[in-house]
Amino acid sequence: MARRSAPATRTSAPGRTAWLDLTRVAAMCTVIAVHAFAPVVTTRYTDFGTATWWTANAVDSALRWCVPVFIMLSGALLLAPRPEGLRMFYRRRFSRIGTPLLVWTVVYLAWEALYRSDIGLQQAVSQVLSGNPALHLYFLFVLAGLYVLTPFLRILTRHAGTRTLWGFAIVMSALGIVDQAVTAFDGAGEPNAVTRFLPFVGYYVMGYLLRETDLTRRQTWASGGLFAGSVAVTALAAGLVGAATGGWGSAANYVYDYLSPTVLVMSVTAFLLFRALGTRWSARTAAEGEAEPARRWLRTLSELSFGVFLVHVMVLYQLRDLTGLPDHPLAMTATAAGHIVVVLLVSLAATAVIRRIPLLRATV
Repeated sequence: MARRSAPATRTSAPGRTAWLDLTRVAAMCTVIAVHAFAPVVTTRYTDFGTATWWTANAVDSALRWCVPVFIMLSGALLLAPRPEGLRMFYRRRFSRIGTPLLVWTVVYLAWEALYRSDIGLQQAVSQVLSGNPALHLYFLFVLAGLYVLTPFLRILTRHAGTRTLWGFAIVMSALGIVDQAVTAFDGAGEPNAVTRFLPFVGYYVMGYLLRETDLTRRQTWASGGLFAGSVAVTALAAGLVGAATGGWGSAANYVYDYLSPTVLVMSVTAFLLFRALGTRWSARTAAEGEAEPARRWLRTLSELSFGVFLVHVMVLYQLRDLTGLPDHPLAMTATAAGHIVVVLLVSLAATAVIRRIPLLRATV
């Protein structure tokens, strides 16, 4: 059986929480990779069912865990009961997310209007009210909604038993799965700025529940098998559903959705694997006397990850406009991989510079 170790505290040894930084950095890189391969899967650069498409589909299917794992990390860090009043919590959390949400919403809408498409004020307002002013900024609206709910969820985590918490997480995840299925197949119940977070509450609570779960070696291998299986089923299902419905559309896109059944399995197992592997890596580097330098670098990258998330879409789009993506499996993969490396480095550098400017530091 997997076992839960003693809850981490503010005074825990660094090795106990280094896996959180490792997971955050990996998820940051994976978000960039998702956006690098996505336009091939959605048939902007190739036709559905070609070898190029299947290659991009296989890669993208293996990356769908990134956003749910980000949300689980937030739950792992924020849902532990602590003596913190509503006013203090909201002041701390929204001082960190409020400014980036406002500033980057304006920046991306202005960038889109000036360089990408001729959107007007009415369309811009509509995108903001939908909670999706840019490709990736919906995530900030999801975080904001989860933050609003967090003080009340802490009451639940303080007083409810583990079985009750798991029941709540499973019910909320099931509701999220059904909600997004209805939206994908019927078009009803489109999310907006206020409701975008609701389907992700299950992931948020599961992050708290799994934060101290230690896997045995056999369970680690089993989790790896489940992860690989969920990736394979996701890729195959996306192809089969697309073929049955005449190409890439809402039905095939649902297979990729962060709350499709296969992606849920993929995300939970990815979270567990990162915790298991990250904890063992930390212990090994400590035994070899390399722990502190490695953890400092990891902590630095982790601290830059939010800024990289905010900046990278603009960098990626400009780069892809210059180079395009070739319609050949190997050439497409190599080009997308080059985009990922360049975008990551440029975004890291840009975030590091922004953080050194007092007036701009709060934006990342």
